[in-house]
Amino acid sequence: MLTRSLFLAAGWFAVSLFTTLAGGHRVRRGDFITSLLWLAIVILIGDVWAFLTFGVPQEILILSVIAFLLGLVWIIILRDWNAFGQVSWAMTVFATLLFITYAFMVTAFSPLNIISFVIALDFFLIEALALLMALTHAYESLELFCRIRWKRYLNRGPSPIPNYSPMVSLHVPAYNEPPEVVANTLNSLARLDYPNYEVLVVDNNTPEEENWQRIRNLCLALGPRFRFIHLDKWPGYKSGALNFALAHTAPEAEIIGSIDADYIVHPDFLRELVPVFADPRIGFVQAPQNYREYNKNAFTESTYHGYRYFFDISMPVRNEYNAIIFCGTMGLIRKSALQEIGGWDEWCITEDAEASLRILKHGYDSLYIQRSYGHGLMPLTFEGLKKQRFRWCFGGIQILKKHWGALMPWAHRSDPANRLSGAQRYFYLVGGLQWFTDVINFIFGIFLSLGAVASIFYGYFSVRPLTVPLLFIPAVFLFLHMWRFMWVLRNTLNLSARVALRSMYSFFSLGWAVTLACIQGLIQKRGAFLRTPKAEGESRAWQALRVTQWETLIGLTFLLFGWAAFFVRPDLKTLWLALLLALQASLYLAAPYYSLLSARTEPAQRPEAPERGQPVMENRAASWAWAVAAMLVAVTVVGLLLPQPPEPPVYTQFQPIEVPANRLFGFERVPVAERGFTPTPALLPLATATDQPPVLPTIPPETPIPLPTLPPASPTSPPTSIPTQPPPTAIPPTTGP
Repeated sequence: MLTRSLFLAAGWFAVSLFTTLAGGHRVRRGDFITSLLWLAIVILIGDVWAFLTFGVPQEILILSVIAFLLGLVWIIILRDWNAFGQVSWAMTVFATLLFITYAFMVTAFSPLNIISFVIALDFFLIEALALLMALTHAYESLELFCRIRWKRYLNRGPSPIPNYSPMVSLHVPAYNEPPEVVANTLNSLARLDYPNYEVLVVDNNTPEEENWQRIRNLCLALGPRFRFIHLDKWPGYKSGALNFALAHTAPEAEIIGSIDADYIVHPDFLRELVPVFADPRIGFVQAPQNYREYNKNAFTESTYHGYRYFFDISMPVRNEYNAIIFCGTMGLIRKSALQEIGGWDEWCITEDAEASLRILKHGYDSLYIQRSYGHGLMPLTFEGLKKQRFRWCFGGIQILKKHWGALMPWAHRSDPANRLSGAQRYFYLVGGLQWFTDVINFIFGIFLSLGAVASIFYGYFSVRPLTVPLLFIPAVFLFLHMWRFMWVLRNTLNLSARVALRSMYSFFSLGWAVTLACIQGLIQKRGAFLRTPKAEGESRAWQALRVTQWETLIGLTFLLFGWAAFFVRPDLKTLWLALLLALQASLYLAAPYYSLLSARTEPAQRPEAPERGQPVMENRAASWAWAVAAMLVAVTVVGLLLPQPPEPPVYTQFQPIEVPANRLFGFERVPVAERGFTPTPALLPLATATDQPPVLPTIPPETPIPLPTLPPASPTSPPTSIPTQPPPTAIPPTTGP
């Protein structure tokens, strides 16, 4: 029953999501009756298909009632969504939870030895976590496209308020920046259309005096609004410089802004964003970070769209729940709120995001304005992009480790000062956990590789029976979620299918750097950054391949194991295993592809951004990840040496089920003669409440037992009852022959 229910739920999920993405998301109106009607139609479509395929109308009816009630609950909760989004989300949740339940039942009740059971349980946990993470991404997409009533959305700042122009202090931290790049930034700040602001340029530990002296002279030429400060051997990296600037901000300043030294800011930046702070509840406001010079080649273009995904999709959704992240550049923060939380924390390498969580925890509001007010420079090499993503992920894990207690549902009970709402806790918690998606993908690939190796050398290795749902349902989930991801890129950023696919894989190509950052972030407290090996005199192409050597090794390993298993033992299971491993390999082999593309990019106008924390060689970081993989291999080898149960069959199709007329609630009465067995003399009749316990006599083997004789029955005579067996005392006991 659970198998058929799972296929029916997957059908509802596919129908509802396909309809939503095909055009249902464009519906801008909704009401309760329309939502109920669409829910009933989706369920009916699935029911007709299930009845024609499986039969069993009673099971279909029960499951349909459950699905309808679940959909009704989500329709009530998501009343600001249209009907297509409500039903799609309800069916996505239902199918996902049903599959997790099914996978757990198969894992828990399969006849496995202890090692195989441990491996199967670990695999199930990885599978369940991956599906739950996919649910969070699906919710974000549906929230963006199917919400019909927005309460906090702004595509530009409010109009200027008369007599409201508080002083703003803009802080520009710089480290070893080319003076030409900083000059473009400072000249754009000098053209701001706002009457009351200052600019503090804090040069932090630049070794060449000529560099920072040129910037100092430029500040003197721009006038009294610009102040220059050079710090030598100052601790704390960027946040240390920002804390120094905060301490030397003009006392009358009420708002602080942090501007990266490579940004060209639009003149209306302060004029449109400052009026937000007229509301004393606002702690900070953020505008999108945008970039210039992104159309050099396919690498820079896909990288640019990857940045836009966060600011065009994630941030608007988080803004609706007052849960945005302060991203530093192109954002403003209330000085009193920043001072209230003690300034920037210098232990975290993403100090801006960490500060935003503490400000929201104090009860302030935030606001996201979805309009670009400036353009900066993004990394123009894949190596620089890897380091940046490593740093962001490491900082996210730092925040999660320190503040996870404040993000739990019960946090307000233990800490009354914690004023985070449930939605704020959810978005910050999920935002930290989503980094582990790439770790889950890596471990999933290791499990698949172990299965491939076992298939090659042992004929088969199954930690749990390979049933039809376990074979095909994950493929349905994977296809629909990847299609949804690319569809979101196309429709949000107005991309072609080719550019959307390339932008999607630019996310995947950084999975190894994210995996290393997650592992290191869990075991290391202080900030760190990734340092890739370099050699003198290398060509740009060879260097591009060198910085992706681990991604290339992992991808080729997955690919080799998968197809070797299929060529050695070609069957349905190994074919499916090879396809899954090929997909996993493509996520890692995208890295050398993009790295080679970046090698064609013209040299950047600026050196690589300064790294914060202790450098960690990628080879050493990778050894930690491969140590975990080696442990899994060792455990698997031990499991292979233990006795395995017979290989379960793989069922590839369903047969229609005929329900007998005498079947009731899944049970039926079948005559004894049709049950396929013959009672033996050792089987005794079941005792009733009035029976006495039988006394078994000892009978010599050669003593015959006389059979009762029955008189012949006549057609007219009544049925003759069969005489009962004499009581046990009628047979004299014997002691021997």
